[in-house]
Amino acid sequence: MTGQFIWFELMSTDIERSASFFAGLLDCDVLKTDDTPPAYFLAPKGTESPLFGLVPVQSGEGVRSHWIGHLMIDDLDQAIATTEEAGGLVHALSDEQEDRGEEDARFAIVTDPQGAVVNLIQKVDGEAPSADPGFGRLAWTELMTTDREAASDFYQNLTGWQVGPEHVRGEEGVAHGLFRDERIFGLLRNLPAGSPVPPSWTYYLRVPNLDEAITLARTLGGFMYEEPAQVDGGRRVLMLDPTGAPVALWASQ
Repeated sequence: MTGQFIWFELMSTDIERSASFFAGLLDCDVLKTDDTPPAYFLAPKGTESPLFGLVPVQSGEGVRSHWIGHLMIDDLDQAIATTEEAGGLVHALSDEQEDRGEEDARFAIVTDPQGAVVNLIQKVDGEAPSADPGFGRLAWTELMTTDREAASDFYQNLTGWQVGPEHVRGEEGVAHGLFRDERIFGLLRNLPAGSPVPPSWTYYLRVPNLDEAITLARTLGGFMYEEPAQVDGGRRVLMLDPTGAPVALWASQ
């Protein structure tokens, strides 16, 4: 599982609004923790098998709703050193948490050299994510960046991913396939001109029908900022949810 995104969360400035939007869009249940403040999970109706999490963040200057993926790596200390040497920043470290248990996984929340945030998780046991994810689950990944060459070098050093050659994708510009064990799982591409979001990882949720999902998302308060496009094995679209967080949707052929 090294080099795989194993979990992801929406850090929302309005968690109730985000929960309502995604529950309607994905036809899911909202599960709440007893924490203060509570975290939410989206799960297929009638189940307790979470698709992803929703975590509240306090809105303010420079703070917006955003997603964060949990990326498994072999050696956290080496990953931190690789990040800092490349010009990235460490923002939170599990080792500094007073309530961290000895059995809890070690992690570091970092931004890569171009500013995309990711949570690096020390390798833990578990099952690899399915190659054929169900509806509402992570199905495709893209890194929107301002320096493709530097980002390519950084993530190859960090994870051992293979980065494909340049591929022109029409108005989207140049992109590179991202491969793990010779299987493509996403793209590295230029941040779209006029993008409402900064450099970031974008996590695509699988939906049964893309056109119907776009219509429903708009009805629920979402906004499409990039036209639907063909990708390997399907179609995808980039939107914003009602709190301003990216909403990435993917449907198979």
